[in-house]
Amino acid sequence: MSNPYIKCPVLETQNFILRLVSEDDAEALLACYSDPKAQALFNVDNFPTDCRFSTTEEMLKYIKFWLVEYEEEAYVRFAIVDKSIHKAVGTVEMFGMVGKYKVDTGILRIDLASMYEEKPYLQEIFGVCIENFYDLFMVDSIVTKAIKQAANRIEVLDELGFCESEFNGRKHYYRHSPR
Repeated sequence: MSNPYIKCPVLETQNFILRLVSEDDAEALLACYSDPKAQALFNVDNFPTDCRFSTTEEMLKYIKFWLVEYEEEAYVRFAIVDKSIHKAVGTVEMFGMVGKYKVDTGILRIDLASMYEEKPYLQEIFGVCIENFYDLFMVDSIVTKAIKQAANRIEVLDELGFCESEFNGRKHYYRHSPR
């Protein structure tokens, strides 16, 4: 795969399209980022805010921030678009060796509207990330955070071969390495 900061790829599953987040996603993403059930599962470690937004203006401000970070090659923030309604229902963030930080362990954040926090959807989203992100970001392993309350997420991570492990002294992280 090519450098995601030169041309951001579009990834597709049965139900979703993952593509670079856009300012046009603000209204749709607000449904996720204002959802208290979804907010409880967000990984905001080392992030400048708790990602709890209540207005389209706040959401748009952070989308613009994410796009600046993308331009600076800090990370890629993909919108998760539900193909049946043609709207963004969450985001995926990833970074690794390609870009600014040069880390061989990719950090994967998935923020998803609570109605999509179901095993089949999570399997699709985590699955497409595993399938593509090792090569795209040139990483040796991927870590993601899942707190105890994220039972479906943890079950899917276990099924996909993630193992619980501390990450930089933090708990509730799961690591995946290619077999």
